[in-house]
Amino acid sequence: MNDRPGRSGEQPTPRTPAPAYQYPPGYAGEAYHPPAQPDVPDAEPPAEPKGNGALILGIVGGAVILGLFAVVTFPGIVGGAVPTPSATTAGGTTGATAPLSATGAAAVKGYLKAVASGHAASAIAYGATPPVEQSLLTDEMLAANRAEAPITDIKATEGTGGDHQTVQATYKLGGTPVSTTFEVTRANGTWVLDAIAAPLPLNLSRTTGVDLRINGRKLPNTNPTVFPGRYTITTSNGWFTVSGGKVQVKNGAASGTVREAKLALSASGISAIRKAAQAKLNWCLEKNSLTPADCAADLTLPNGNTVRPSTIDWQVTRGGSAMRTLKPTLDSADSAHAKVLVKTRVYCTSTDGHRWHGYATIRFVYATLAPHSVKIEFTS
Repeated sequence: MNDRPGRSGEQPTPRTPAPAYQYPPGYAGEAYHPPAQPDVPDAEPPAEPKGNGALILGIVGGAVILGLFAVVTFPGIVGGAVPTPSATTAGGTTGATAPLSATGAAAVKGYLKAVASGHAASAIAYGATPPVEQSLLTDEMLAANRAEAPITDIKATEGTGGDHQTVQATYKLGGTPVSTTFEVTRANGTWVLDAIAAPLPLNLSRTTGVDLRINGRKLPNTNPTVFPGRYTITTSNGWFTVSGGKVQVKNGAASGTVREAKLALSASGISAIRKAAQAKLNWCLEKNSLTPADCAADLTLPNGNTVRPSTIDWQVTRGGSAMRTLKPTLDSADSAHAKVLVKTRVYCTSTDGHRWHGYATIRFVYATLAPHSVKIEFTS
């Protein structure tokens, strides 16, 4: 019981009872002393406000707390402006918060600076919508781009018009001056770029079958989108080179000109085919057979005579060094061919003691290319 008298004109406030104690799970009846419960003091009625000081203090204190929560919960709010949704990177992670650009030129300049400094998520955030294909829109790729041709001296000129403008921009790409335009649109009070990544303007259909690299990084697919920059397609397979694999991308719009990149045999690839062809010819000459496999020779003795294999002797009568000077042409990533003229002659003895001779001509060399080997076939 609370026998403390209440204030004048008020009823006594009852004491709040302590909650019933619950024994812990597994209690088996041993002597147990629960921790003491705190004594709940008598509730006091709210004090009468004395002037405006206490009210003002309470409001100020509340404002401080609310301000702290606002800073934590709503980063990036300046002057009451709410940022647009964050960009999303290729891996599905949240990227940089979309910037607030007061003008179209500011948006273009900010975007190019993000590309130049290697911040892919920030660059994507300047776009009206993120590209669907983002395999090369990464910080790693931008670092490779800077090594290939850094972007410097960025300038942008204000466009004219209402909510859509064309902004003229200039910059240097690896020291080479670039002049281009960007389409920008005002949305929700801020300017954004209509497109921030362009399809790589290269047709790579004739380079399939080998490991391709772009500015030294692995090319994940043959139809990527890219930021502005200079791009060089190569292959890690030393038997090949890529011709026509250098392009320059100025902005985020699709290029009207698409170049075709092609595979070609490198000096190492040509040398490998020549060595394999010479080794194949030596093998053909050493075989005790009138029909050695893939040697462009298919001879038989007439009138049912049977050859003694040990007597077979192949010789080259023309083009003995032709295999070492082949000029093969690549047909695909795993095959090549070359024209050649090598004439051979064979001597042999039949089982009845008669001597025989015949001829065979090699006119084509076909090479099947595997990652670490070359298989050769001769045809006439």
